[in-house]
Amino acid sequence: MRARVGLGVDGAASNEAGSLLEEVRHALLFARAVGGPTALGVRDALELATMGGAAVLGRADEIGSVEPGKLADLALWRIDGLAHADVADPVAALVLGAPPPLELLLVNGRPVVEHDRVRTVDEDALAREAAAVHRALLAKAG
Repeated sequence: MRARVGLGVDGAASNEAGSLLEEVRHALLFARAVGGPTALGVRDALELATMGGAAVLGRADEIGSVEPGKLADLALWRIDGLAHADVADPVAALVLGAPPPLELLLVNGRPVVEHDRVRTVDEDALAREAAAVHRALLAKAG
């Protein structure tokens, strides 16, 4: 019997970052801490987050890989800067290297993030609103 395994994020409960790449890195490092340096490869770890996550959700026919007929959700990170200069394996750079800037995030084919900035909302206004709500909750809590 085989168990489906996937990775995901759910906001604040995911180390306050909501970063799937961070979860991929953690899965890889934890697996290697227990099983040694060859216990999990960078491509296998990334697959846990993409195709593995889709399988766990029962949605492998619509998401998890880039192929015709699937939803057009796609993230592209820049790994051509100084932090990743001359890294031979781009997947290793993405999973193990410094967090790269998000160049483009498409959700259902629509740009949501461009050049590491959310384009669908005013980030500064949203941050101010979130801080105000946080302060109000703290005040209510005493």
